[in-house]
Amino acid sequence: MRAIIKSALAINELAFNLKNISIDDKKEIDEYTDSEIVREAQYVLNLFLDASEGHANFDDWSGEGGPDAQKLARGEVRKLKALIKKYH
Repeated sequence: MRAIIKSALAINELAFNLKNISIDDKKEIDEYTDSEIVREAQYVLNLFLDASEGHANFDDWSGEGGPDAQKLARGEVRKLKALIKKYH
């Protein structure tokens, strides 16, 4: 398994999205290019950081979901940023 795939699957929200789109695309996750995985990571990161999206991830990141949810969301954001920086 490629390193980027291992890293991506270690990020809960990104792993969830990749699994869903792979079902829709009728592909295995490891068939996606590094570029496609980075783009999906950027999309998931945006769901956490952009209030205009109206996504529950933003609510968790901003603390509206409570301190435990905020801690988890901030960890996801940290991992997403690291993956994007490493593979972009």
